[in-house]
Amino acid sequence: MGDFKAMGLCNYTPVGALEAMLEAVHVTMGLPWWATIAAATVLVRTALLPLIIKLQRNNARLMNINPDVQRIMGNLKTAQSDGDAVASAKYSNELQDLFKKNECHPMKSLGLPLVQMPVMISFFMALRAMAELPVPGLDTGGMSWFLDLTAKDPYYILPAMSAAGMLAVLEAGTEAGSATPQSKGMKNFMRGITVVMIPVTAWMPSGVFVYWLTSNVYSIGQILALKNPGLRKALNIPQLIKPAKELQKDSKGFMDNFREQQKLYERKEKDRVLRERQQASAAARRAAKRRF
Repeated sequence: MGDFKAMGLCNYTPVGALEAMLEAVHVTMGLPWWATIAAATVLVRTALLPLIIKLQRNNARLMNINPDVQRIMGNLKTAQSDGDAVASAKYSNELQDLFKKNECHPMKSLGLPLVQMPVMISFFMALRAMAELPVPGLDTGGMSWFLDLTAKDPYYILPAMSAAGMLAVLEAGTEAGSATPQSKGMKNFMRGITVVMIPVTAWMPSGVFVYWLTSNVYSIGQILALKNPGLRKALNIPQLIKPAKELQKDSKGFMDNFREQQKLYERKEKDRVLRERQQASAAARRAAKRRF
């Protein structure tokens, strides 16, 4: 212990803390480096489980009320399009009351990526820094065809497996209702990303993919476990009242909502310009009458 500090690692940052954790797991458990990375990944993901369960409750409740949300949103957009401020306020309050009554909110769903992204980035930066030195034993700490964890996979197997794992997590999460009802457009975007990521990430050290694959396997196991009715009941996660796809069928993607808002804005601008012209014309007529 302490060798990483002497090599310039383990500073007072999340990345440094993760490097210290990897060193502690490697030394105390006596595991090879590939198993050390996998074990550290499992430990970190397990530490995040309470947050995952809390967000799962929120997402399940959101999914169950999604038909009501879409109905109210449709009424709200119609009221906004008609310029009816009273009706717009009414439907906005109705929507907030629905969220409050069911103890959920779409903004809470942002908690997961806000936590997972820093963890993923920290793992990547820590493992890359360890590979660049390299840390002693890391270049022989792998297994099979990826014995050298500091080098990229010459056969592209690890990047392909990671992409496939990411796609499996995406599909399994949607089927289980883990994703939010508003995520349909993002899901299609991420499907495309999984294909692109193979050549984009192929240069990364093999050690990074050991983390990535372990995390994907953990995610799939977590999703499958949280589909169990008994476990959901024990964790106070509501059962979906209908299949996730049926609950999501009326949800619109980000781009659809953006286009609708753009059309609404353009319509309001046209109405505003027309009103200003009418007011200017009326003022000009009144001024003309006063002169005569």
